[in-house]
Amino acid sequence: MASEERGEEPSWRNVRSSMISAVRYHEGHQILEVAFNKGIYLYFGVPRQVFEGLLQAESKGRYMRQHIIDRYTWIKKSRLRLSTTSAPD
Repeated sequence: MASEERGEEPSWRNVRSSMISAVRYHEGHQILEVAFNKGIYLYFGVPRQVFEGLLQAESKGRYMRQHIIDRYTWIKKSRLRLSTTSAPD
């Protein structure tokens, strides 16, 4: 059973790139998550073969610009911080 089928997040895959540190793909939802140097972005409706193409591309940044950026709906992911202390009065 795939990790997403068990309710788990897919694993991040580190990549060699000057602008991207890691990527992961949410198979069931066709969401590509990209950790750029300046934040994490989610791209929606990305087919599996586009994700595989990114992994195989010699230049990840060039592939992103040519095949993903401005072709798919995206949002910048917020960074949520959970506190283990109680809220102030």
